[in-house]
Amino acid sequence: MRPLVVCALVLLATDLGRAAEEKTAGKPAASAEELYKKVFGAKRQAARTQKADLPVFFDGAEIGQIPGMVGLDPADTGFDLTALASLLTPLVQPGALTEFKAQADPGGWTKPAQLSRQGIQVAYEPTTQVLQVTVPAIARQRRELSVMERGAAARSYVVVPQADFSAQMNMRAAADYLSVPDGLGESGLGPLSVVYEPAVNWKGWVAEGNVYYREDGKKRWARGPVKLLHDFQASGIRAQLGDLSTPVTGSQVGKSVLGLSVAREFSIRPYDLVQPAGSRDFVLENPSVVEVLVNGRPSRSFRLQPGPYNLNSFPGASGTNDVQIRITDGFGREQVIDFPFFFDSQLLGAGVQEFGYTVGLPSSIRDDVYTYDTADPMLTAYQRVGLTDQLTIGLGTQIDRTETNVTGEVLFSTNLGTFGVEPAAYLRRKPNKDADPTDKGRKAGLAGTLRYRSYDNGADSWANGSVTAQLSWYQKDYRNFGSNFDSDTKLDMAARVTRPLLETLTLSLGGRYRDVRGTDSRDNYSIDLSLRQRLWRTGSLDVTFSHGRDSLGERDTGVYVTSRFFLDGGRQSLGASIDTIAGQQRLDWRYQSMHPVDALSARLELTNQYGSAGDQIQGGLSYVNQRFETSVQHNLVRRSLDARSELENRTQMTAATALAFADGHGAVTRPISNSFAIIVPHPRLKGRDVGVDPVDDHYLAETDWLGVPVVPNISAYLVRPLLLDVPDAPANYDLGDDRPAVQPGYRAGTIVTIGTDAVASVTGQLLTADGTPAALLSGVLRPLDSSKGAKDLPFFTNRKGQFRVESVRPGRWALSIFGVTMVAETVTVPADADGEIKLPPIHLPAP
Repeated sequence: MRPLVVCALVLLATDLGRAAEEKTAGKPAASAEELYKKVFGAKRQAARTQKADLPVFFDGAEIGQIPGMVGLDPADTGFDLTALASLLTPLVQPGALTEFKAQADPGGWTKPAQLSRQGIQVAYEPTTQVLQVTVPAIARQRRELSVMERGAAARSYVVVPQADFSAQMNMRAAADYLSVPDGLGESGLGPLSVVYEPAVNWKGWVAEGNVYYREDGKKRWARGPVKLLHDFQASGIRAQLGDLSTPVTGSQVGKSVLGLSVAREFSIRPYDLVQPAGSRDFVLENPSVVEVLVNGRPSRSFRLQPGPYNLNSFPGASGTNDVQIRITDGFGREQVIDFPFFFDSQLLGAGVQEFGYTVGLPSSIRDDVYTYDTADPMLTAYQRVGLTDQLTIGLGTQIDRTETNVTGEVLFSTNLGTFGVEPAAYLRRKPNKDADPTDKGRKAGLAGTLRYRSYDNGADSWANGSVTAQLSWYQKDYRNFGSNFDSDTKLDMAARVTRPLLETLTLSLGGRYRDVRGTDSRDNYSIDLSLRQRLWRTGSLDVTFSHGRDSLGERDTGVYVTSRFFLDGGRQSLGASIDTIAGQQRLDWRYQSMHPVDALSARLELTNQYGSAGDQIQGGLSYVNQRFETSVQHNLVRRSLDARSELENRTQMTAATALAFADGHGAVTRPISNSFAIIVPHPRLKGRDVGVDPVDDHYLAETDWLGVPVVPNISAYLVRPLLLDVPDAPANYDLGDDRPAVQPGYRAGTIVTIGTDAVASVTGQLLTADGTPAALLSGVLRPLDSSKGAKDLPFFTNRKGQFRVESVRPGRWALSIFGVTMVAETVTVPADADGEIKLPPIHLPAP
C-alpha cells in the first residue's frame, strides 16, 4: 500500500510540474479537481461536515430544532449545545442544566460523544438525522398534576358573553283569608302585600333594591335596601355601596348599615382552589400508569413519563381521607404509596387571603322608613390568611364611638383532627343611646372559644365517623358588639360523637353544659343519644333519647321518633314523628314533580298536640310554570278561648313572576334566582318553536304565546351549558351552535341566538382550459364582506370536477383553487338565499 501512495505522489508532482511548464508555454493549465481525478481516478469528496437544522426529540415528541454540523461519519456530527439548553430549560432542573451547559466548547458547541456519561445524554441518529435527548428522572423539572381539576369541564365550552345592558324585576304578591272564632280576631280577606325586586346591570355594575307595597302599612309604598355593586372578577373582590349587611366572620355580629364594603368573595371565582387539597411528591424512573384512590374509590389515572411529579388537589370529605397512589411500570412492577390527607372547609390554602372591610352608618326601619344613625358610624373588618395548608390565622374588629370588639382566630389541622382557638376582647368606653340608665361606666371583658373536630372517611361505611367539641368561656363584662346586656354565661361546653355501628345503623351521642351567673337562672345541661337506621332502600328511622335541665331548673326526659319513606321514584314521601317532651304527634305526605316546570307539588300534614289547643291540619298546593309560580295553603287550627274550643281557618295565597330584559330583548319568566338567559331565534327561524334542555318530553323553557324562552335559574360565574332544540326546523337547516354555554356575572342577562343565516349550499363544476373536468382539486371559498361569523370554507372536487360548499352565509365570496394561479372567482349569495345556488361552469386558466 505504501509504494502505491509514493507512486501517486510522484505522478502528482510530475503532472503539477508539467502543468507549470504548459502555463509558461501559454497552454491552459488543468484545474486541481481535474488533476485529483486524473491521479485518483475519482472526484474529490465533499467536506466531511455540513450545516443542518437538527430536530430534537424528548420522550418521543419533537420539542424544536437547533443548528448542527452533520458529518459523513456520525461521530463527527456536532450541535449547538447552548441552543439545546434553551429548549430544555422548561423540562430540566436548573442545576442539571448548568452542568450540561458547562460541557460546551468556547463557541457553545459539542459532539454527543464528548458529553459526560453522567447527567443529560444526547444521541444522534444518522438514518433520520435527529437528536434524541435523555434526561435522568431526578434531573427533570417537577410537573404539577391535579387529581381534581376544578372547572376542567367548564373550560371546554365556548361561552356566550353576557349582555352589556340587562335588567330584571321579580314581583311577588301574597294575601290571606282568615276565619276565626269570635274574640280571637277579625275574619275576612287580609291585606295585600307586594314586593318588587328590580336590578339593572350595565357592564358589570349592578344597581338593585326592593320596593314594598303593603295595604295595611304605615306607608303603603316603602323602599327596602338599595345598593350599587361591582365584582372585580380577576381578583375575586366585591365592592358594594348603599344599604348593606356587613360581611363578618367568627363571633362578629352582622349589622345593617348604609356604607361601603369591600370583601373577597370566593364565589366570584368558583373554579379557583382556595382550600387545602393535599399534595404528594414522587419520582418515576420508568414510564408508568399512576392511579389515585381516595377513601378506596378510584379518582383518576395518568400515563406518565419518567421524572418528578407533584400530585395535588385530591377530592375528599371533611376530616381524614385515605389516599393511595398506585404506580405500575411497563414491566408490571407495582409500587403503592399510602398517606392520609386532612381536609377542613374552614382552612385556607397556603397564601390564600379572605377579608372584608365595611364602614358605614347603622340603619334601622321604623314605621316602614329607613333611618340612619349619623352620630355613631361604625367599622367592621376582618382578615384571614392561610400561612400553610395546615395553618390559618385571622384577626377582626368592630368599632364605633362607644365600643370596640376585637376577635382572633388560629385554625390548624393535625393527624388528630382540626383545632381552633378564637380569643375575643370587648371594650365599652361609654354607654350607647339605647343603654339602660342604670348601666353606666366603662366596661371591658375577655372571652375565648376552643373548637375541635375530627372526621374519619373510609371505603367502608363503618370506617366513617366524627367527633366535634367546643368550649367557650366569657368574663362577666364581655358583650357581643352592640349588645346592652352582660354575659350571663361563664362556661359553655358541647361535644358530639357519631359512629356507624352497622352498615345501615349509625349512633350519635351528644351533650351540652352551661355554667351561668346570677340567681335568676340555673346551670343547665342536656344529653341525647340518637340512632339512625336505614330501612330498605328508601326509608329511614331515627330514634332520639334525651334528658336535660333548663335554666329554670326543670328536668325533661323523653323520646323523639321520626321516620320517612320515599315512594314512586322519589316523587312522594310519607313521614311520621312522635315527640314525648313537646307532647306532639305528626303525620305528613308530600308530592313533588320530577320536572322543573309545569310542576305540581302538594303536601298534607296532620298534627296532634297534647292539651286543649294546637291540633291542626295543614295542606298546600304549588305550581311552577315557566312564566310564573303560584301556591295556596290552608291551615285548620283548633283554638281555645276560655272553656270553649273552636276552629280557625287561614288560607294563604301567593303568586310570583318576573320581567327580564337584555340588549333590546324582553320576556316574561318565573322569578329569577340570580342571572338569566333569553333564547332568541334567528330571523330565518321566525315563527318556529324553540325549546331549552329537553328531558322526558319536557323543556326547561320553550316558546309560547308570551314569546321566547327564558332560563331564569342561572348561578353567577358558573358555566351553565344549554341544550337548544327547534323541533320543527326546516330539513337540512343548520342550527349553528345548539349547545352553547353562558357564564354571566352577578344579576346579569345573556342573549343566546339559535340558528344562522348560513343556510345556502353553493354547487358547481371546475373545468380545465381544454374543457375536461378538473378532478380531485381542493379550494376555498373566502368571505369578501365583513359578515359576522363568516369564515373560510374549504371544498374538494370529485372525479367529475364537481364540488359542493355547505352553510354559506349571504354576501360576496372569492373562490380560488390551491396550486392554481388564477383570478379568484367572485360568488354572490343573496340575502334571502335558501337552499342550493348552482354556479355556471368555472374554467381554470391554462398552466
